[in-house]
Amino acid sequence: MLKAILFDFDGVILDSEEYHFEAFQKVFAEEGFSLSREAYYKNCLGFNDVECFRWGLKGSPKIDEPGGIEELTDRKAVYFEELLEKEMRFFPGVCEFIRAAGAKYPLAVASMARRGEIEIALGKAGLADLFRLIVSGEDVEKTKPDPEPYEKTLRQLNAHLSLTKTDQEILPEQCLVIEDSSAGIQSAKAAGMNVLALVQTEEPDRLVAADQVLPSLNGVSLTDVEALFHR
Repeated sequence: MLKAILFDFDGVILDSEEYHFEAFQKVFAEEGFSLSREAYYKNCLGFNDVECFRWGLKGSPKIDEPGGIEELTDRKAVYFEELLEKEMRFFPGVCEFIRAAGAKYPLAVASMARRGEIEIALGKAGLADLFRLIVSGEDVEKTKPDPEPYEKTLRQLNAHLSLTKTDQEILPEQCLVIEDSSAGIQSAKAAGMNVLALVQTEEPDRLVAADQVLPSLNGVSLTDVEALFHR
């Protein structure tokens, strides 16, 4: 029985992975490193900003300098938010789906993006009040594909719902996760959850571990998604 829906953010709600790539690429270049689009999409999806810099700037003295990694992530965040201010793109159909889902189920975001970026975008779309909570990249020690992001999101969601003695906590198998990356799918499956993958960032052959794969949520109703997990 479906009782909650958990959303990844970049690549599922906000069409922003290219913005992340461009912001990272700019900082990398300023530090004397290069970052190709292929390398970013192959290696960084599911990482938070710190992990991406540790991976891509390996060997740079700034990584180990006091405050160095914070300066890098802050600089990248400025570039990313500048791109968002120019244009904020939400995937077709996702806002409508979230509004329908939020009227029936508790919703949460489990993302490796920065909390401020998530809050800005959800506020812009008028979706912020539909989510019970956000777990961001700053809130976890281990990022996707580790199960911690989804385990922590469910734990906090159950606490947030203030269940009475007669209520039962939401179990992992009662959650639907909507993801776009192989790392995110691994994280959710390791946490014991059902996963719907959207082919919006990675190729379909990298998403086969999901329970279901759809091109997008455009034209997909809540009933359609419920039916996928009640066969």
